[in-house]
Amino acid sequence: MNVLVFPCGSEIGLEIHAALRHAKDIRLHGVSSVPDHGEFVYARYRHIGADARSPALIDELNALIDEWAIDLVLPAHDSVIPVLAMASRLHCAAAVPGPDIAATCRDKRLTYVRLAHLGIVPATIDGLADGYPIFAKPAVGQGSQGAERVDDSDRHRYLLENARDYLFSEYLPGAEYTVDCISDATGTLLDAAPRTRERVKSGISVRTAPAAATPGVGAMAKAIAAELALKGAWFFQVRMDRHGVPKLLEVAPRIAGSMALSRMRGINYPLLHVYAHLGKPFSVLAQGHAVVMDRALCNRYRTSLSYARVYLDLDDTLVIDGAVNPLLMALLYQWHARGTAVVLLTRHAGQPLECLARHRICPDLFERIVHLQDRSPKSAAIGGDRDAIFIDDSYRERRDVHMACGIPVFDLDAVEQLLELRA
Repeated sequence: MNVLVFPCGSEIGLEIHAALRHAKDIRLHGVSSVPDHGEFVYARYRHIGADARSPALIDELNALIDEWAIDLVLPAHDSVIPVLAMASRLHCAAAVPGPDIAATCRDKRLTYVRLAHLGIVPATIDGLADGYPIFAKPAVGQGSQGAERVDDSDRHRYLLENARDYLFSEYLPGAEYTVDCISDATGTLLDAAPRTRERVKSGISVRTAPAAATPGVGAMAKAIAAELALKGAWFFQVRMDRHGVPKLLEVAPRIAGSMALSRMRGINYPLLHVYAHLGKPFSVLAQGHAVVMDRALCNRYRTSLSYARVYLDLDDTLVIDGAVNPLLMALLYQWHARGTAVVLLTRHAGQPLECLARHRICPDLFERIVHLQDRSPKSAAIGGDRDAIFIDDSYRERRDVHMACGIPVFDLDAVEQLLELRA
């Protein structure tokens, strides 16, 4: 099954990749309209010129859908969902709700009007308020971007006169939660998992942990599911009012980047989202163990390196302080899968094979083992092999090899650039 993710470099697109990269029945394709991290993550990646505001978007997506034989398009940004929902000429299915629900969820004012009869939305304010503080947020937006507490009439008046369309509502002083939900192909809610928003950056929850389920939040999830009949993965955000009653902030019919937390507890939202929109039956098995997720910037690399053989040191490189270096072990299996030869080049004081056996390292991962038992330089063992790289913790050894052999050399802090994580 070929799945296209657009825009693939968003936090949502990156979580989709992390969740689906090992799915045996899914082949991922990434597309973005701006240069982003997606090209470092998706092995099958394409840049297009049209974004969600462009009338050419559907035509450009259709060209890729035809080229790649795409079965399903996964939106990875809120602004893309209404566009795909209204695109009657898209050449394949898209994992989005119908146009009416997509438009309702994209605009918080429409969301509140649609769900007001459920008694879960905060009181909204037209014109200047009778008292402050109140809360302001863009009617169309994502996360908490542009949202603020308004403490006086001067600021309120300024926002009212601002060109951006704000929604004003009662101020909710309590804790805020995101509730990850999964529904089947009929829109039946199967699970709702609240989580904290302990640290937020640019509207994204970068530290989150499971929160205890409460009857009020659980009832809210069931009410929203019954009203909107959303399929697959979706979420809503709530904040407690001064009486401890949860009030709705927004509903989003999509995967959330921080759904990775629930993925660690047994529910792969992106995978089940695909199944739901393809009409496949599934069940969920949520785990109950405690886990905290904290997110930070990570590095991916694109290099010009090309090599057919790796010369690798043993002591303080492959084995450090009596333990195997897990990154280098991952690389050993990557090189084995790709047919890249690895030579273990070591001055180990004992028998290298005994050391490998002690650490459960299979000697078959190496083309050969060169055991230097004299003071000869490692460069002499490499000789004229120019289609190679050298990895060693010793600067003296690296300098000798680089000067004598002219090949790239790496300390342990630089080998992460060699790991291929794209899928």
